Amino acid sequence: MNLAFYYHIPIVKNNDKLYIPSYLGVFLASLSSQVSHLNLIMHEASGNDILACDFELLKDNVTWYNLGLKSPAWHRAIFHKKILKSILKKIQGVDVLLIRSPSPLAPYFYKYFPRKKICFMIVGDYNESVKNSNPKNFKSIITLFYLIFNNWLFKRQISKTKTLVNSQELFNKYQYLAFKIEQIKTTTLSRNDFFERHNTCQNNVINLIFTGRIDLQKGLVELVTATSYLIKRNRNVVCNIVGWESNINNPVQKELVSLAKLLKIEKQLIFHGRQSVGAMLNSKYRMADIFVLPSYHEGFPRTIWEAMANSLPVITTPVGSIPKTLTKEENVLLVKPKESIKLANEIERIIDNSSLRKKLIKNGFIIALENTLENQTTNLITKLKDE
Repeated sequence: MNLAFYYHIPIVKNNDKLYIPSYLGVFLASLSSQVSHLNLIMHEASGNDILACDFELLKDNVTWYNLGLKSPAWHRAIFHKKILKSILKKIQGVDVLLIRSPSPLAPYFYKYFPRKKICFMIVGDYNESVKNSNPKNFKSIITLFYLIFNNWLFKRQISKTKTLVNSQELFNKYQYLAFKIEQIKTTTLSRNDFFERHNTCQNNVINLIFTGRIDLQKGLVELVTATSYLIKRNRNVVCNIVGWESNINNPVQKELVSLAKLLKIEKQLIFHGRQSVGAMLNSKYRMADIFVLPSYHEGFPRTIWEAMANSLPVITTPVGSIPKTLTKEENVLLVKPKESIKLANEIERIIDNSSLRKKLIKNGFIIALENTLENQTTNLITKLKDE
């Protein structure tokens, strides 16, 4: 298969080598190993985005078509013809154009490329961002209206095009709207990423860990607050936050540090920054005892699979496809969003209950084994060939 792929995450080219953020890079590397040629229709990184491009795409069958520097979302939407038309003319011979979505340019590809060759791969929902937003200034209000408009345009296009979704929640949302829809799973795990252990919480210090994008919508205020409750109960816990912010000024991290100082637990809150998917990120999971993701909304986060593959008991919230994919008390503990005391109680349960902890670790590891890049990329290519 001669496959083209688009997403708005940008690429860096250095000495004729392509670099991309590792969480997407491992997926593209796996994809390229199963196609005759992979054509990347992507922007060029600049500024802070360059630092995130930490994964080298080694495959010889990968070609990058540069969409230019990534401009603001509204600019890409307005000037989509200038950005897309000439590039898409160069790849008319590909078998399928896979468009990872949502993305600002996603609704406009049909104007310059045969619709029958387009397949959307939906991994999130702008509408959820709208529901959970709290615009405080003119810029955030404009952004909100832009997301609503883009989502409206996007839904019009999937009614005419094959669509893949990575969660049951997205499947339920789009099944009556999409021309043809199928469900897949997305992951960053290769078989080499698995680390089997039968227990955690064996040391004097209990390390909690969150990984992913640093955003208040991920429930990080609640996580810091839950940590303070545990410390007040004489639990020797440390809250480790591994990830990055979209804003180079790190306003969320600063807010969380201020909260920790107010709660007098600043020494128990540690930010580790962005870690490359693979050995660097795995080392953080393996030094931890409990994975906590108290998000307000999700599709199905890849970080849960990563934590389970590294033999961590998982506490998260029953949002998105999480409660449809995982089983409460069997391979996960679930706490409703924005409930810091209950979150602290469940963390304490895992610390105190060895049999529960071991069960969560064992069952989580087993289900993660089903969700490797090798398995899921094969499944994805099969579905694309079923066009």
